[in-house]
Amino acid sequence: MHYGDSQIEGDRISGRLRERLQKEFGGNGSGLFALIPATRKISLKNVPTTNWIRKTGFGPYIDKSVGHKKYGALFSFCKMQFDSLLIDSNYLFNGAIAINKPTKSYKLCRDYKTIKIYYTSKEKTILRMLVNDSIFHVDTLLETSEISLKKLNFSKAPKSMNIQFSSNTSPIIYGISLEGKEGVVVDNIPLRGASGTEFSKVDYSSLSQMQKLLSPDLLILEFGGNTIPYIKSKDRAEKYGNYFKKQILKLKRINPNALVIVIGPADMAKKQKTKFITYPILEDVISALKKAAFETNSCFWDMYLNMGGENSIQDWVNQKPSLAARDYIHFTNSGAKKIADYFIEDFMLDYKNYLNEKDD
Repeated sequence: MHYGDSQIEGDRISGRLRERLQKEFGGNGSGLFALIPATRKISLKNVPTTNWIRKTGFGPYIDKSVGHKKYGALFSFCKMQFDSLLIDSNYLFNGAIAINKPTKSYKLCRDYKTIKIYYTSKEKTILRMLVNDSIFHVDTLLETSEISLKKLNFSKAPKSMNIQFSSNTSPIIYGISLEGKEGVVVDNIPLRGASGTEFSKVDYSSLSQMQKLLSPDLLILEFGGNTIPYIKSKDRAEKYGNYFKKQILKLKRINPNALVIVIGPADMAKKQKTKFITYPILEDVISALKKAAFETNSCFWDMYLNMGGENSIQDWVNQKPSLAARDYIHFTNSGAKKIADYFIEDFMLDYKNYLNEKDD
């Protein structure tokens, strides 16, 4: 599960990692996603009906009318509004999501064999899967107040399928996952504007229920960039690191067998007079995150040093084609691929070193 801020939106970085790992170890599919994603992903080509709404549990996007913090592992959920869609006139709420094969994604992403739906439901919900406009499978989402899993298998990913939901009360859909029957699954979970301290702000039971169903072996936490403009002292950076450490410990309580890799922020620059310079506090934030990782027996990968360290963002912006945007913060698509490749090379090198030491 790859959690991060806006640097990983659109399946950037995660998509490259997924393709490399699935080539190496097997696996298919795009992994976990919200029925209504926050941003477009190259790994998906889905179209929900217009009566679905998304509720988000982090940052400035929180809807106070929700009245609870049960947002699950994606920090969001989707539900149907009452609509005149006549999928099944026996029920008040009808909605659907068309899942089409993506054409611009990495190849292994397209050939999934399993669909998993994470949900709660106040009453029975009829679930239909249509392939080429013909009913392929009919099932039921049972009444449950805990986040539960419905799993459907097929021999080959259809070019297009339509998943329909009918009930007198809308089910809550916490996520859908497209996967192979075996091998690696990589979930891309971007949280725009997040600092990585959001895990302590959502309901523990809903996070725990869903992550235990997902059963991740590895959690990648890529955060820090959104805090840097607001941290003005080394002391504040250390406090942020201590708070981040509590997030790791919480995730490890839920997933005691999972490993954790923390990825620190990229180089970021602010304008000073006529030129851009690296934020002075950035290295203190990186040190605080590294300390949090090591004190929780987690790994740390330094994105800042891999870019080239202080003021390297200027070089990335000035490359042809540009590797970073003119905001001197975010990568371009080319830059995201490059930094993903740096990470993957180090990841695979350490994995091979581990195998060699194990053999010795």
